[in-house]
Order: sequence, then C-alpha cells, then structure tokens
Amino acid sequence: MKYICFILFICLTQISFGQKDTIEFSTFSIELDSLVVTATRKGFNAEDFIKMVQEDESFYKAFRNIRTMTYTSDNDLKMFSKKGKIKASLNNTIQQTSDGRCRTMKIINPIISGKYYKRKKKIRFYTAKMHDRLFFTYGKVCESERVENQEGYDDSKNLTGMSKHINELKKLIFYPGRKADVPFIGKKTAIFEEKMAKYYNFSISSKIYKSEIDCYVFLAKVKEGTKRDKTVIKYMETFFDKKTFQVIARNYHLAHSGTMFDFDVKMDISLKTIGEKYVPELISYDGQWDVPFHKPEISKFNISFYDYE
Repeated sequence: MKYICFILFICLTQISFGQKDTIEFSTFSIELDSLVVTATRKGFNAEDFIKMVQEDESFYKAFRNIRTMTYTSDNDLKMFSKKGKIKASLNNTIQQTSDGRCRTMKIINPIISGKYYKRKKKIRFYTAKMHDRLFFTYGKVCESERVENQEGYDDSKNLTGMSKHINELKKLIFYPGRKADVPFIGKKTAIFEEKMAKYYNFSISSKIYKSEIDCYVFLAKVKEGTKRDKTVIKYMETFFDKKTFQVIARNYHLAHSGTMFDFDVKMDISLKTIGEKYVPELISYDGQWDVPFHKPEISKFNISFYDYE
C-alpha cells in the first residue's frame, strides 16, 4: 500500500494545468474533480489524504464521546417479513445522563409492537440485540480502566459470542476499509490493499454537505461488471470537513452472499460538533441478514441524537 501511495504522489506532482482529472494506475484509478485538481496545485496533498482516509479515527472518537455526555435520542426500529410487512417494532426516546465518567439512561414512551420479545423480555431478533447492545445502557455504567490497542477498538482475541460480533461490527462501522475478523469475508473488506483495490473506482471531489459545510469527499465504488462475490464493500462515501479534516458523514453499502451467511446492508451516518467534540447526529440503517442458527432478518432503524450537554 505504501508503494501505491508513493506512485499516487508521483502522479499528482506531474498533473498538468490542462483538464486531466483522472490518474490511472496498474490496479486502480483516482478521479479528481476540477476543484480538487486546483487544490492540488495549491498544496493539497492527495497522498496524505488517502492515508488519512485509511487511518482516521474521528468517527470512532465521536461515538466514544457519547459515553461521557448527557443527551437525548429517538429510536425507531422495524422488523419486516419477506413480503415487506412490519412484524415487530420498537419506538422510544432515551435520555442519558452522564457526569463525565458514569452514565445512566432513562427510557421514555416505549412503544413495542409484534413479537419483539421472547419470554422473560429477551429480544427475539439478532439485529435488535445488536442495536440494543450498541446504544442502550441499563443501570449505572462507568467507563472502565481498560486500555485499548492503538487501532482504537477492543482486542478481539479475548472476546467471544456477541461481544466479538459487536467488536467486528465496530470495525466495519468505524473503520470500513480495514480487514475484519469475519470468516470468508474479512480480507475482502480491506479495499485499499492491491488485491482488492483493482475492483474499485476511487475518487476525491469537493462538495457542500447539507448546504453548510465545505468538504472533500472520498468515494470508493465497485467497478461495473465486477462479480458480486468478489467484494463486500459495494459503495463507501466519506465526507471530510475541509477546515478540520474531520469525518462528518459516511454512507456505505455492504453486501455478501455465500453458503455460510448472506447480508445486504446500507448505512448513512452523520456527525456534528458540540463545542470541540464530534458526536453522532443521525444514523440510518436498512439491511437484511441471514446467518447460521438465526432466522433471516429484514430491518430498518433510524436514530437521531440531540440536546447534548
């Protein structure tokens, strides 16, 4: 990958002042729009930008920040049948209170429909369990003194069951493009490595996000004609604030079909600033899973975060 980035840098330094806006490589291409080409001439370093896309941890830190903040969020989760009918749902508002280290959560106006729970209030659906584990707190929870590794997520060597699934899901959410420890597909998520990069078109463009924030946008999209089983990340779009180079939004599509499991998931996530901290603002999920020992699931959920303190 370092070799690829070096070649990218060399090519960028040789861009003429004509209209060329695509840089070709032996395995992939980087397309630049006219504004980015202009920025490159003025000192924008695309080599550093690509490295930042790979190593950025601001998305992860934004979700870490909510562990130590007071906020309110609205949750709307729906489970669907194969015919598209709602068979179970959860709708509520949660209010988290935090003193900066320990937090508690209050659930307001919970509305449950269908067979959302099994006996003893155990959640029936795998997707709903993941949602609950990631975003809900029960009782008083204090930040542990555990040390995380340099990559920013928990070391999965000591994790099993749901905890390990959660950890690997975090990698796909916070660090899409890195290898995940998932059988049969883990290597396919490493889209910046040469073996996978050949299946993608990469581009850097300049866009205004939500009519407010001037951004650089990095897009990775599977090339037309690529066989479905060759890739897992079908589309990934990441918005970087030009002033801070912080990630403020990411949209992506993950899909895989195999003998062990199938999934097709689309997620849109946006962040905002509270003081000097980045925090989640909106999360939209639309996906279906078919994994061993569980019935196939089709679900959608939306979470909005607000009233941060």
